[in-house]
Amino acid sequence: MQLDQNPFFRKPITSWYDSNFTCWTVMILMIFVFIFAMAGIIVGSGTEEFREYVGFPTLLSFFSLFLVLKIALRLKNRSKIS
Repeated sequence: MQLDQNPFFRKPITSWYDSNFTCWTVMILMIFVFIFAMAGIIVGSGTEEFREYVGFPTLLSFFSLFLVLKIALRLKNRSKIS
């Protein structure tokens, strides 16, 4: 009888780009990007010449916040499973 080479009790090996360290690093960098985008929104809204360009920092802040929330949920689900 042959031994089972893939038992159920083994933890799956995560890729380097999906490790906890990388996720936390990306989250911290995206928080800095969010702060930078919020500063761009404040400066763009305050100056009449830049009002038409406020859309880009708004989009940047939305995407960075979305990525932070998405990675936070991934880390939360991963810690719940372990």
